[in-house]
Amino acid sequence: MIVDCVIIDDEPSAIEVLAGFADRTPNLSLLSSFRDPIQALSFLRDNKVDLIFLDINMPELNGMELLKVLIHPPLIIFTTAYTEYAIESYEKNAVDYLLKPVTFERFLIAVNKAQSRLINKNSKVIDTSQTSSANEEIIYLKSGPKTHRIVLNDIRYLEKDGHYITFYLSDKKVVARLSMKDVFEVISKAKFIQVHKSYIVSIAHIKIIERHQIKIEESFIPIGKTYRKSVHELFKSDFYN
Repeated sequence: MIVDCVIIDDEPSAIEVLAGFADRTPNLSLLSSFRDPIQALSFLRDNKVDLIFLDINMPELNGMELLKVLIHPPLIIFTTAYTEYAIESYEKNAVDYLLKPVTFERFLIAVNKAQSRLINKNSKVIDTSQTSSANEEIIYLKSGPKTHRIVLNDIRYLEKDGHYITFYLSDKKVVARLSMKDVFEVISKAKFIQVHKSYIVSIAHIKIIERHQIKIEESFIPIGKTYRKSVHELFKSDFYN
């Protein structure tokens, strides 16, 4: 799905960075950018927008104040150089809170969160018995100089190694610099389960569950002692009695 976004920030350099990131991100369409939040309000009243990259510290009308004025606000990703607004931003149900200077990796994580929210919102009015490629859940992963388009249903399992996560797909693997927390912010907990401190698996692709391991295709994934109970409860099995 295409996510239509705008940038509202009084710093030209910040707009330039975010606009460049948006241009590099598939399925993200930048409709416009504004240095003046009052002009942005007029645009938002007349145009459908899915997502706003919103600076907090701006003259005349700051980001928090602008959000209060909007009757039906779109999704919000706050961008700021200050940490003190983090708690308030999440109280506003913001998708994410990006600290400047924003990196492309962090930008992608935030966009993936927004896309997941929009897909979940849209799925409430979609007949789930009719699955089409248009409704596939998609995330984007930066791996080195490349950005990969990943269909969630293609993910078999994930393996953590230090500061990196390897995504094992049906036809390839992709390595990204992420934490386990980052992963669960962009994938559905209804479709994936952590079975070990270093492994997350796709529930749909599990073939065999044994006492200490899970088989996915030809790979055996260990089940950590800490996670056995949750696996047991999920599958209502008696492997651990």
